[in-house]
Amino acid sequence: MTSIPSTVRSTTFRLTAIGVAATTLCVGSAGFVAAANPASAFGQAVGTAVHAAGVDWSDMPDGYTQAQYEAFWGAEYSGEDLVELQALWSLDETETKSRAGQMILDGEQLPFGPGTHTTPEPTAGEQAAIVAFLDAGYTSEDVDTLSALWDTEFVETKARAGQMVLDGEELPLDAATTSGS
Repeated sequence: MTSIPSTVRSTTFRLTAIGVAATTLCVGSAGFVAAANPASAFGQAVGTAVHAAGVDWSDMPDGYTQAQYEAFWGAEYSGEDLVELQALWSLDETETKSRAGQMILDGEQLPFGPGTHTTPEPTAGEQAAIVAFLDAGYTSEDVDTLSALWDTEFVETKARAGQMVLDGEELPLDAATTSGS
């Protein structure tokens, strides 16, 4: 019988250990990704595989069910609506979705309808104005300054300022603080 040299055993042991460690990292990472977005196709596939393997593991955070998740997003509430509900109820994201989803499932009304706080997409004209504003070299600091001056949100400010650029008008910015014009 031939004995296996110690260097071969050592290498085999090291490769086996690396394989086990890599597999553990992959499985752990897959679980983390699935938990981050349990309703994604990947999250559902991981949840199904784990359950098929006999592991009692929920792919949803504690206190938050798949039905609540589907009810909230299925009602077409937006990410902006979610942020407003969080502020209104002083809850974190998961608790807010759980509460709102359960209210929808129970037939209760939320404080506002779906899409109430969704920022509309700029029109073609507004997009052209925004491009003109950016092409003129103005910065996000310029947008902040103009937003404060005009009391407008970011996209509206860029569109308004861009239209001024297109019309050849001077923006109300201090020349020393702007990189454009």
